[in-house]
Amino acid sequence: MSKLSNKELINWLAYLTVCIVWGSTYLAIKIGVTGIAPLFFTALRFLIAGTLMLGFAMVKGYKFPTLAKEVVQHGIVGLLLLFGGTGLVGLASRYISSGSSSLIVASSPLLMALLQMAVYPEMRKTDWRIWLGLVIGFGGVGLLIVSGGGEMSLDPRGVALVLAAVTLWCVGTIYSRTVKPQCHVVVQIGLQMLIAGIGIMIVSFLAGENHTLQVSTSSLLALFYLVFFGSILAYSAFIYIIQQWPLSRASTYAYINPVIAVLLGWLVLSEPVTPSILLSMVVILAGVILVQSVNTRPKPVLEKTDQGA
Repeated sequence: MSKLSNKELINWLAYLTVCIVWGSTYLAIKIGVTGIAPLFFTALRFLIAGTLMLGFAMVKGYKFPTLAKEVVQHGIVGLLLLFGGTGLVGLASRYISSGSSSLIVASSPLLMALLQMAVYPEMRKTDWRIWLGLVIGFGGVGLLIVSGGGEMSLDPRGVALVLAAVTLWCVGTIYSRTVKPQCHVVVQIGLQMLIAGIGIMIVSFLAGENHTLQVSTSSLLALFYLVFFGSILAYSAFIYIIQQWPLSRASTYAYINPVIAVLLGWLVLSEPVTPSILLSMVVILAGVILVQSVNTRPKPVLEKTDQGA
C-alpha cells in the first residue's frame, strides 16, 4: 500500500477542512441570524475576513495586483461564489426550509460535472465510476433530508433562488480556474471576500435590513467563528483544493456537509439520529468513497501560474 506524498496529504487536509468546517457553518449561521439580519450578517462576515486577509498580506509584503483587470477578475470570482452562492441561499431561507435548501445545494457536484462537460469536451470521457459515485452520493443526501423529517417546503421563489445560487457557485468555481493571477493567493482570497462583502452590504441596505449590532453574545461568537473558520480557513482550503483536484472530486465536499450538520445538530441541539439517517450517511459516504477511489491525476483543465511571493 503506497504512502501519501506530502502534497497529497496537504490536499486531503484541505478537503477535510472544507467538509468539516463548512458542515458546521449551518449551525453557526442558524445561531448568528437569530440576532443579526441575514444579508447584513453575511456582509459583515466577508468584509471582516477580507480586510483581515488583505491586512495580513500587506504586513507580510505579499504581491498585490498591478493591473485593474486582475482586481476585476477576482471581484467576479468573489461575487459569483460568495455573493451569488452564499447570499442567495440566505435569501432563499425566507421561502423554503433548510432541508430543501441543503438538498438543492448538494446537487452542485453533479451540476459542476455537467458544466465542465459543456465547457470542456475532453471532460466527457470522465470515468463512469465518478458519475455513479456522484449519483449515489446525491441519492444519499436526498435520503438524509427525508429521514430527518424536515418539512420539504417547495415555494418556487425559494427553489429558484437556491438553483441560481448553485449555478453561480459552479460557474464561479470553473471561471476561477481560467484566471491566471500574478498576485499572492492570500491577496486573491482577500479581494474576493472584500468585494463580495461590499456587494452584499449594498443589497442589505437596499433591502432595508436592520443594521444594529446590539445583539446576543452567541450571535457575535457565531460571526467570529464564521469569519475565522468558515471564511478565512475553509474558503482558503476550498480555493486551494480546486486548483489541485478535478472539480468532480473536489466538489464532493457538498455531500459531506449535511452529514456534519446532522451530527452537530445531534451533539449540540440534541436532535434525533434515527437508523434511517445513519443508513443515508452510509450511502453518502459510499458515493464519496467511490469518487475518491478513482485514480485521477490532480491536473486542472487550465493550470494557474505561480502565485507570487
